[in-house]
Amino acid sequence: MANSTLNLSERQQVVLQTVIEINKKGHQPFAWQVAACMVVKGHQITEKQCAYDLGVIIRTKGTGVFSAKFDSNPKVWIYEEPKGAA
Repeated sequence: MANSTLNLSERQQVVLQTVIEINKKGHQPFAWQVAACMVVKGHQITEKQCAYDLGVIIRTKGTGVFSAKFDSNPKVWIYEEPKGAA
């Protein structure tokens, strides 16, 4: 499903794209890592804003993003490409 059809704000679409890019590199990022990656790309976002957007993204059907918490570590954000997608 295309990002534009998910009813996400522009910032949330950028956060989603960043999570997808990081996961395709084989990493499962924490919220602060997503925020840091976005800052490097030139976006102005705080870790708190990023965490909020990630919360919205995981509640939005069709994004393929979910969170996982292992032991006492912070949540990681995982992208799983929908089945049947190229």
